[in-house]
Amino acid sequence: MNWLLVTLGPPLRAVRGVIGNRQLRRAELAFLAFNVAEPATWVAILVYAFDRGGTAETGIVALALLVPAAVVAPIAAAIGDRRRRDRVVAFGYAAQALATAVTALAMLLELPDVAVYGAAVVAMATYTTGRPGHHSLLPSLARSPEEVAAANSVSSLAEGVGGTVGTAAVTILLAVSSPGVSYLAMALVLVVATLLAFTVRLERVEAEPRGRVGPSTLISDAVRGAVELARQPGPRLLLLIAASLTLVWGTLDILLVTLAFETLDIGEAGVGGLHTAVAVGMFVGAAASVALVGRSRLTPALVLGAVALGAAIGVLGIVDAVALALVATGMVGAATTLLDVAGRTFLQRVVDDALLTRVFGTIEAMWMLGFGIGGPIAAALNAGIGLRASFVVIAVATPLVTLLGIGGLRRLDREAVVPVRQLELISALPIFAPLPGPDRERAARQLDRIAIGRGDEVIRQGDVGDRFYVIDAGAFDVLVDGRVIETLREGDHFGEVALLHDVPRTATVRAATEGVVWALDQEEFLATVTGMPQAGTAAHEVSAERLRAARSARRSG
Repeated sequence: MNWLLVTLGPPLRAVRGVIGNRQLRRAELAFLAFNVAEPATWVAILVYAFDRGGTAETGIVALALLVPAAVVAPIAAAIGDRRRRDRVVAFGYAAQALATAVTALAMLLELPDVAVYGAAVVAMATYTTGRPGHHSLLPSLARSPEEVAAANSVSSLAEGVGGTVGTAAVTILLAVSSPGVSYLAMALVLVVATLLAFTVRLERVEAEPRGRVGPSTLISDAVRGAVELARQPGPRLLLLIAASLTLVWGTLDILLVTLAFETLDIGEAGVGGLHTAVAVGMFVGAAASVALVGRSRLTPALVLGAVALGAAIGVLGIVDAVALALVATGMVGAATTLLDVAGRTFLQRVVDDALLTRVFGTIEAMWMLGFGIGGPIAAALNAGIGLRASFVVIAVATPLVTLLGIGGLRRLDREAVVPVRQLELISALPIFAPLPGPDRERAARQLDRIAIGRGDEVIRQGDVGDRFYVIDAGAFDVLVDGRVIETLREGDHFGEVALLHDVPRTATVRAATEGVVWALDQEEFLATVTGMPQAGTAAHEVSAERLRAARSARRSG
């Protein structure tokens, strides 16, 4: 029991921190509501299509719904890199609520199928703003890298709980009513998400609206983001793994409908039951993924998730019993969540924040495209080699891609290690304390370690300033006109006055003992501390005090 407490203690404390962060808590609750509605409407439209044309029409409808959404996803996500992400998320939920309500009315009024599917296409396109906006918003709301990882786990818990509630609700609604009623109920759930999202507020200057935004601008941004991602080996590998997962899931989603109707003979309610088992598995996987909080190595989790996913899908190819099928689909959900949390945390660590929404928009597009292409693939596999063999074929895809890329993942792991000591030092400084966690982590990654010998001068009065310094170890004397005015020690900083005021160094800093400092280049320092009003104010207050102390020393000397 003690080992369990030692292992889970820090992650659970981090999750409590997420719950204690009011902005994160509201964002997660809105995301929970979104995750109730999205899978429920997806199950409802699949059942609607299957009732009208079986597996073939279900696959065609899935393609018709998801390919337009895949095109829209990266373009819509580009808004999040040019406008306030909190507002983009809130208005996205509002659009989802409206489009879902329109689809419900088309079904309930028994309009022609083309009208129903057309409304559903628009609704599906609006859903693409949900996950990219939420996941790119989290780092700006979090106060530390550990809290970002914890927020990712809480988000996966929201997906698991929301998916469980949503699919259970749609199972009941389909048993007693119709897909139209299911859509209407989910539109109301999305109204709740909208109201919650509008209470989330960002303070960062970078999140304020900037630049003119039009269709051509968004398309250009989406293309530039995709090109930049393709040039980076680490994110490219993670996106390749995500692509394999999306294709597997797109195929699996249709095969589960066929499995429910043709092999297990459990009908429409059974389709909802299998999806509910997946959602329960996602919940379990999300709870287990909390253990990833604070872990510097994420490759083992990715590999474990991929292998477990392949094994669970393979089991679905050989089972006839409903109970075993439910267990296997639960395993699929758990493994998918483990892959999702580890991969998402990886991306948030290694991708520039300016591209983050577009990254998640690209992944959302891949999910939509994977589900769209997966429908026809599922129908072709089922017709060509049978249902059992189809499950076996798709079982190997994600494990194969992940294992082939394990070398690249390990390299990425080494590059993505959180700079714990550096982050600890700068987070304790008044200048950096007001900054969001990602900004502090980015600055911490830019710090250079310098060992200093006793008597060495780190900076010299009158020189041009080009770096900011934080003391890791040792004692350092501050001299003005050759006279010691104070001694700095571990955790103290110096060098900001010349950088902020564009003046020569106002003092000399000499090592009184052997020591170690971390240095941050001028450009990175200014970009970091002037990007948020609170940080800029704190920096100028500190530098003003240092200037007053230097002038006072000169007068008294």
